[in-house]
Amino acid sequence: MSIIELEWIEVNFEKKYSSRAKNIKISINCNWLVILTIPKPWIFSSKNSLEQKAIKFLKSKSDWILKHVEKSKNKTPISEEEKINNKDLKINSRTHYLKYKENSRNLCEDRCKYWSNIMGLEYNRISIKMLKTKWWSCSSKKNLNFNYKILFLNKQDQDYLIVHELSHLKHMNHSKTFWDLVCNTLWNEKFRRYKINH
Repeated sequence: MSIIELEWIEVNFEKKYSSRAKNIKISINCNWLVILTIPKPWIFSSKNSLEQKAIKFLKSKSDWILKHVEKSKNKTPISEEEKINNKDLKINSRTHYLKYKENSRNLCEDRCKYWSNIMGLEYNRISIKMLKTKWWSCSSKKNLNFNYKILFLNKQDQDYLIVHELSHLKHMNHSKTFWDLVCNTLWNEKFRRYKINH
């Protein structure tokens, strides 16, 4: 974990080297930690020069980062209290994953079918995975991946994760139109307040 100062605000970020990445990339994971993905150095570049270039790129995106980190305070679906009180959310073992994987799949298939019909969206495959830093992901092929621990969340949080991921079928970003779709679909008091304030 590293810290960078952006406009006098300290932001935590994590550097991640990837042999598959072609360009430097910034993303925010389910815990709202900024991830700086850096391509692995090739023969003509050094790790040090790539890191310097990546930090420069990170600073150049300070407006985007601060905007999303600030908004994340209102969007975090899983409360710290729930994490503490729900022992299943704290367990990280393959045995636990295998025990609940199919129950989680049944839940996701049922809720994805329900919400996709409402939203008028189509998806291909649903996969249930043991993800350490994410709750979901969506591919350009319209395949949906969910963390098996979605099973242990309350119904509102489960639906938030499902609708969030389905919304990426239409908007592969976190733009205003993306959040409008999420908020308009989950038209409850929590998301109504979010939409009014943003």
